[in-house]
Amino acid sequence: MRFRSLLFVPAKEKTLSKIGQANADAYIIDLEDSIEEPNKQAALEQAQNWLRQACLQDHVIFVRLNKGRYKEEVRQLGSFGNIGFMLPKFEDCREYREAEDIWKEHRVIALIETPLGIVNIDRIAGCDWVDMLAFGAEDYTAYVNMANKSEYLRYQKSVLVTFAKAYGKQVFDTPSFELADTVKLREETEETVSLGFDGKLAIHPRQTAVINEAFSAADIPYMESIVKAYEEQGEAVLVYDGKPYEKMHIARFKRIIKENGGI
Repeated sequence: MRFRSLLFVPAKEKTLSKIGQANADAYIIDLEDSIEEPNKQAALEQAQNWLRQACLQDHVIFVRLNKGRYKEEVRQLGSFGNIGFMLPKFEDCREYREAEDIWKEHRVIALIETPLGIVNIDRIAGCDWVDMLAFGAEDYTAYVNMANKSEYLRYQKSVLVTFAKAYGKQVFDTPSFELADTVKLREETEETVSLGFDGKLAIHPRQTAVINEAFSAADIPYMESIVKAYEEQGEAVLVYDGKPYEKMHIARFKRIIKENGGI
């Protein structure tokens, strides 16, 4: 399944009750950054209560765990078969090995938020129980004492995309902190699309519509016309509207067409 928008939802009763209203492709129940330290156990109980009552067939749900508490959290949540897990500050598969049998039964997003995570990305992307990768720029930039600006992070983002694609895994860009400026959010998300990401994390419900639109903005009829012309011509290179297209372009167009509901 392809995800364009993945919305973080704090594990609190008020916010959990609104899951489904934002039209995100997936929801990430958050036990980590959005929960104050004294409230971690209460948040875990809130997440369990919501999962017991929810119809998990209606939504795609992940839970972001706490790195220092993950063993107890996954022990209590692992019985919910239709959810996935996001593992934060991911730097090496061995860090989370004590729950490896559980990870193999659930979809796992490795959240890369440190320089060591970038350095070890080959091993992380190649881990057989890691299904997807995501970038957390806020923690990363704080760790290295740099500005959290997209133009400074293209290397890190390109590394994630490159290794995710090499191992056939989906990869998601960091959340935007533009909550009110839709124009800036759209610009950020269009850059995310251009860098090759499959989707983008979100921290507010109003962001999901912009993200979904950006990842669905391809001119599908035009791509279909190029694919049709290429296949009818039967040659290695098609010149269409003054531009050359080869088989690698056609393969990409076919993938995008399929991802947007085409044949």
